[in-house]
Amino acid sequence: MERVLARFEGDVQLVLYPFTLNPTSEVATQAALCAGEQGKFWEFHRLLYARQEQWRRLPNPRQRLEEFAGVVGIDPAALDDCVRSGRMQKLIDADKALGRSLGVRSTPTVFVNEKRIVGAQPEGDFVRTIRQELDRARRQAQ
Repeated sequence: MERVLARFEGDVQLVLYPFTLNPTSEVATQAALCAGEQGKFWEFHRLLYARQEQWRRLPNPRQRLEEFAGVVGIDPAALDDCVRSGRMQKLIDADKALGRSLGVRSTPTVFVNEKRIVGAQPEGDFVRTIRQELDRARRQAQ
C-alpha cells in the first residue's frame, strides 16, 4: 500500500480506521494507538504487520508488544500503562461501529471513495481504482 500511495502523493490521502476482529487484535490496535501518543503510530503499525506471526496467536500479546515498543523507540512502560488503562477502547469501538455501518466484515477492507476493495489485492488493482476515481473527480470539477 505504501508504494501505491507514493505513486499518488499529493493526490490521495490514507485514512485508517482499525477494525478489530478478536481480542488479540484489539490489544494490538490499542498498542498502536498508544504508540501514536508518543508520535510513533505508523512505525508501530508497520511493525505489527511485519511481525504479526510473533503476536497474533498469543492469548495476551502485551509483553511482545512492549518489546516492539523498544524497536520503534518508544517507552515500553508508558505503552503498557496506556494499553492497560483501556483509554483507546472508545476509539476502537467507534471505528468498529463505523466499519459495520459500511458493511465491513473482514480485513483488509479498503475504500477508494465509495468503491470497496475487500481482501488482499494486487497493487495494480489499487492503482487502477485510484486512477479511475481521480479521473472521475477531475471530470466533476470541470
